[in-house]
Amino acid sequence: MSITVHATQWIHFQIKLYNLHSKTRSLKDQKLELPLPEFHQNLIIFTSAAHHGLTFGYQAIQWDTPYTSCPIYIEHQSIPWSTLEQRSHKHITEHITAIFLETMFYRQSQFKQCQFCFEFIMPESLFDHTTCQNCASRHFGVVY
Repeated sequence: MSITVHATQWIHFQIKLYNLHSKTRSLKDQKLELPLPEFHQNLIIFTSAAHHGLTFGYQAIQWDTPYTSCPIYIEHQSIPWSTLEQRSHKHITEHITAIFLETMFYRQSQFKQCQFCFEFIMPESLFDHTTCQNCASRHFGVVY
């Protein structure tokens, strides 16, 4: 199954399960996360309900010190409740799915392929634009 089909099926299920089109019955202060290991083990896309609407984003890594990192959530796009209230259920589902997929493709486009190991690496784990941190240690003697 392709990553797009997998993500589309997942978001459709979440729309039905959590009534994402409804402000009053939607999830509150909870993130729905979709890990996509088919592309990369650290690719996680999320949606959550806030007071202003549905937000969509991805998980990234923030380096607090040179040795420790922690996951953070980056909001990429949102849909105001007022927009959702003006549309039919079918259009809402299509709109939420489109925004979710746009967020997923945006995050995928940030991953770069290492020139040595050819793995796709998230930008926060790159030594430079073409080398991952592991290969930088191996080929350039960089110590982390």
